[in-house]
Amino acid sequence: MVDHSSANERGERDRERQTASPWPVLVAIGLAGSEVGIVVDLFPVAVGGLVLFAASVAGILAESDHVADPLPVAMGFGAVFALGGGVLYALGTDTVVPATADGLTGLTTRGLAIAIAGIVTVVGTVIVHYRRR
Repeated sequence: MVDHSSANERGERDRERQTASPWPVLVAIGLAGSEVGIVVDLFPVAVGGLVLFAASVAGILAESDHVADPLPVAMGFGAVFALGGGVLYALGTDTVVPATADGLTGLTTRGLAIAIAGIVTVVGTVIVHYRRR
C-alpha cells in the first residue's frame, strides 16, 4: 500500500488534520433558500439565501486556493445580483417594456429582493475589507 500522508523535509508528518469543509453545505442552503424565497416571494428568505450563497461560493473558492482573496468574488456576486435585480425591478414596474413582457407577474418584489441582496453583499464585503485593516 502507498502512504498518501504528507511529510515535511525532515520526514515528519504534518500535524494538520484533514477535515471536511463546511462550504458545500452552506452553498446548498443558500441556493435552496434563495430559490424558495424568490419563487414563493418571501423577501427576507430570498435576500438571506442570496447573501449566504455569494459568501459561501467566495469562501469555497478561497479555501480551495482558486482565488487569493474571497472579497472580490463576493463583491462581483453582489454587483451581478444588484444589476440583475434592478433589471427585473425595471421590468416589473414597466420602466422598461419589452415586446414579450406580457404575463410577467411578481417581478417587482422579486427583482427588489435580488437587488437588495446584491447591495447587502457589496456593503458587507466593504465592511469586512475595512475591518481587516
